[in-house]
Amino acid sequence: MNTFSLTDIKKKNLSDVYHFIYHHPDSSKQAIASALEISLPTVTQHLSTLLEENLIEKAGQLTSAVGRRAAAYRIIPTARIAVGIEILDKKIYVTSLNLYGKKEAKERYSLHFGDDGLYFDELQKLVKEFLQKHRYREEQLLGIGLGIQGLTSPDGTRVTYGKILGCTGMSIEQFAGYFSVPCIFIHDAECASNSELWENPQISDAIYLSLGQHLGGAVILNGELQNGLTGKSGTFEHMTLIPDGPECYCGKRGCAECYCSGNFLTGSGMELEEFFEKKEQGDHACRKKWGEYLHYLSMLINNLHMVIENTVILGGNIASYFAEEDLAAVRADVLQRSTFQDDVSYIIQGKCRSDAVSIGAALPFIKEFLRDIGK
Repeated sequence: MNTFSLTDIKKKNLSDVYHFIYHHPDSSKQAIASALEISLPTVTQHLSTLLEENLIEKAGQLTSAVGRRAAAYRIIPTARIAVGIEILDKKIYVTSLNLYGKKEAKERYSLHFGDDGLYFDELQKLVKEFLQKHRYREEQLLGIGLGIQGLTSPDGTRVTYGKILGCTGMSIEQFAGYFSVPCIFIHDAECASNSELWENPQISDAIYLSLGQHLGGAVILNGELQNGLTGKSGTFEHMTLIPDGPECYCGKRGCAECYCSGNFLTGSGMELEEFFEKKEQGDHACRKKWGEYLHYLSMLINNLHMVIENTVILGGNIASYFAEEDLAAVRADVLQRSTFQDDVSYIIQGKCRSDAVSIGAALPFIKEFLRDIGK
């Protein structure tokens, strides 16, 4: 039988009061006490603690026809912030989130990647420049997540497979030593799916496809990411789509990465933004390439749906360029290919369509704070 000490009960009540205000801003003391079924003196005590720690604030007074008007309380969203970084070959995106997981600031910096101390020395300078520019205090910062194009260890301290950037074995210590808060690596596809789950909390079971310069993915069951025995679940990019096709960066041939990534669309020397600008301007070669891309993407979706019959979510930068007719074309192609003539409405666009990696790299720290408050 579980037993709880008086301290445990106080911690739980503090957490409950904070979470009630988090989900019900501008609540009165009486409303909190009634909803949580705890005494007014107990609520008063915990409100005082949260006010002293600058986690909540009074938000004016509620209207009342009779008697003294009650004070309303709400959390301070920027009482704590988390920072997420998307690391790419020639640039980084740095984003800060408040306690609601909403973007407070974002900056793009040019920085050529290198698996060495010089790179991380420059990276930490840019992050500190970002923190200073937006006037974040050290006590506000919960942690820094680095979204990287590679698989990472379960504790986020090491890159276990980083062929895109050539950084297999890289340690977070090269960066974390510059900061007094937790710093972790997170696989960029996991970051993107984190963002989607935050924006779409009703998702239970799904396959998530991160469509960007590189392809990535995730398996979501019961609202949680499934990393597998060694963290390789969801690496759909290395499924063979066309036997003996072009060589993938992994060294094999015909991987889905070769057909369903941004590199398939742009080749070398062109940015995704430029490709889609040309496509919209009617460039024949770009339009033809886009049609081929949608065709190969349909093949991948149908294969995945045959393995796991769940919703398929299209996220990432490329998904943000999808028009209604593009989604319709993918669904039609999947329907034609499907053995069972399924209802293809299971293919949907993600809700988090921009900055998904940098946002998802910061979210674990927000979740941890909300989970552990009062402990």
